[in-house]
Amino acid sequence: MLEIKDLKTNFNTYDGVVKALDGVNLSIKDGEIFGLVGETGSGKSVTAYSVLKLLPKTAEIVAGKIILNGEDITDATEDRLRQIRGGEIGIIFQDPLSALNPVMTVNEQVGEILVLHQDAEINKLAYEKEIPVYKSEKWKSSPGVEFTIMAICISFISLFTMIGQFTFGLPFLFVIGIMFLRDYLQKEVPESALDLMVIEALSRVKLPNPKQIASSYPHELSGGMQQRVMIAMALAGKAKMLIADEPTTALDVTIQAQILQLIKDIQKEENMSVLLITHDLGVVAETCEKVAVMYKGKIVEEASVDQIFTNPQHEYTKALLNAIPKGGKERLKVPEIGEAGAI
Repeated sequence: MLEIKDLKTNFNTYDGVVKALDGVNLSIKDGEIFGLVGETGSGKSVTAYSVLKLLPKTAEIVAGKIILNGEDITDATEDRLRQIRGGEIGIIFQDPLSALNPVMTVNEQVGEILVLHQDAEINKLAYEKEIPVYKSEKWKSSPGVEFTIMAICISFISLFTMIGQFTFGLPFLFVIGIMFLRDYLQKEVPESALDLMVIEALSRVKLPNPKQIASSYPHELSGGMQQRVMIAMALAGKAKMLIADEPTTALDVTIQAQILQLIKDIQKEENMSVLLITHDLGVVAETCEKVAVMYKGKIVEEASVDQIFTNPQHEYTKALLNAIPKGGKERLKVPEIGEAGAI
């Protein structure tokens, strides 16, 4: 599925050149969940961003090859990269709120991916159901705005009633009546094909009330819901590979388990390849089949999960395993290892 050969990525800083990746080699098979672990700053995320060319302007790939399904995409054009991002490789970021656009609804953001990668399917659905393609004729603001308007109206009606001036509350009562009349008149107006596909995408990631969530803004959702929206966006283009960059870091333990289980379920259903980037070896043990350990921009060890946990070969891998808290003991510090060589 994805093969990375001797990849070297540098960052050009005021203090000189920083070698973020120094000869990374990885191979991820079809339908495999592959873990990439290491401490903060070891180069895990840079590896993923190098594959999709999402690096900052100060970074550059100076050597190596990136091969996707037999195609060398190291020097792919921007048009080709747009097809790959979302269409062939989806990505989940560790902080969904900063990754989602705060001024666009969930419907608009998921819909953007669908229009870019599934336009033919949208038009086909519209033709079959004889409904609008992209935009429904319904008018309604986000649930948050609707709730705020309703709450303000009810508050003023209650206030004026309490002070014996009910007539001053009539305009607010009129607004509420208009809102209910609007919903009644629009109940038979069909959703657009794009709206239906967005709702389906949100349903796939087991979001409750996907229709309401589709019309919400990111800040109106919990962290777990935001991450599920990110997963829905990553899957909307029917990508065959998913890069999950520490997808549970910003979530509490219960939600972490739900998100990881969701990724495993989707991977099994779609037979997707998954590159799971994490610093949590517990996540790797429960989720991955194979794992690579990164240290100072290099892969120092690569093996099956069982081998890594039962018979680690590299000193850094042993140090990582020893740093896992056991039996109430304090978390141990990962010791500094000498120059990390490749496997």
